[in-house]
Amino acid sequence: MDSTAISVVEWVINLVRAYAIAGLIFALLFVTFLVKRVDSGAQGWAIGFRILIIPGVVTFWPMFAVRLLRGKGHPTEKNAHRLAAKQSAGAS
Repeated sequence: MDSTAISVVEWVINLVRAYAIAGLIFALLFVTFLVKRVDSGAQGWAIGFRILIIPGVVTFWPMFAVRLLRGKGHPTEKNAHRLAAKQSAGAS
C-alpha cells in the first residue's frame, strides 16, 4: 500500500471513531434524560430497556438528535393500507 492509501484509511478510521464517540456521548444523555421526549411510551421503563437501546442510539444518533431538535414525538407509519383505512373511515 502506498502512503496515500494509508492516509485515506487512517482518515476514515478516525472519522468512524469520532462518529462513534459522539454517538456514545449522545446516547448516554439520550437514554438517561431525553428518551421520553421522543417516545412517550418509554416513560417508566427500567434500566434494562435503556441499556438495550444504547447501541441503536449510538448508530442512529443524528436521527434522534434531529427528532429532538424538531420536537417530534413517536413517528406514525404512513403507507397505502393506513391511507386506505383513513379514507374509508372518513367516507363512512
